[in-house]
Amino acid sequence: MTRSLPVLLLQLYILFISGSSFRMILSHQSSRYVPSRALRKAIRCKCTTSPAIRNIIEQRVSTKYFDTTRNVSDSVLADILRLTQRAPTSFNLQPYACVLVREKDDRDRLSSAMLASNADKVKSAPVIAVFAADLEPSKRVPLIQESMANTESPAYIAQLAHYVKLFAHEGQTMQKILASVISPLKAYPTPVPTIAWSYKQTAFAAATFLYAAQVHNLATCGMEGYDEVRVRNLLNIPDRYSVPVIVCLGYPKLKESKAECSSRLSPTEVFFDGKFGLPSHRIFTDLDKDSSE
Repeated sequence: MTRSLPVLLLQLYILFISGSSFRMILSHQSSRYVPSRALRKAIRCKCTTSPAIRNIIEQRVSTKYFDTTRNVSDSVLADILRLTQRAPTSFNLQPYACVLVREKDDRDRLSSAMLASNADKVKSAPVIAVFAADLEPSKRVPLIQESMANTESPAYIAQLAHYVKLFAHEGQTMQKILASVISPLKAYPTPVPTIAWSYKQTAFAAATFLYAAQVHNLATCGMEGYDEVRVRNLLNIPDRYSVPVIVCLGYPKLKESKAECSSRLSPTEVFFDGKFGLPSHRIFTDLDKDSSE
């Protein structure tokens, strides 16, 4: 395939610019890693919290029926929300918001935006967490830059807006042009809609919320069956945000307090070793051997 000289020159120029940006990202990530105090302590004493984490993950189930006589205290809810904020997000941008609907009248009104049995869940659960993904994430950059003032290098902070636009793909037309020009020469982020990028980041927070609730033996149920326009109108959520998931939080009814975990596919149907489609049986066979010894 032949290319005109101007196109080749443009590719080389963009390659140089993007290469510098990627090198700065990589050097920043590699140079700033320092094991946490808790991790260093765990290494020294050879201890681990993995059994506790395993129990939290394995015991969590989706709850359909909540105990309407029990509320979630502010202190417990505050701890869940603080843990939720520890969820990872790209460039630590935290491009999401969460509206907590707790008053009975407000939950009753919100139930009108829910589909089928989700309306009953919203009415019965004492806390409804409505996660909203930011569709204009670059607007958060100044606030994030301010929070990074004492932890990140001035060069990284100055380039943050550029990185966010590059990976969150705001201004997709230009991103697609750049990708088509650079991709033949160098790996370049595949342009996806900003909403897809923001949903990914918000999903990390929502999943962390589920497991943080399990820490306190609280029940949760994630829902996607609702009228988003109605939800946003009822809660005054700006058009800048979209709602990817709503989570009910509370104590399970007694009959559901010992609910069994749902089934999962065989791990070999989901995980592949080396390349897509290649069998991963050896990984799980070795694991079974290790656990039996």
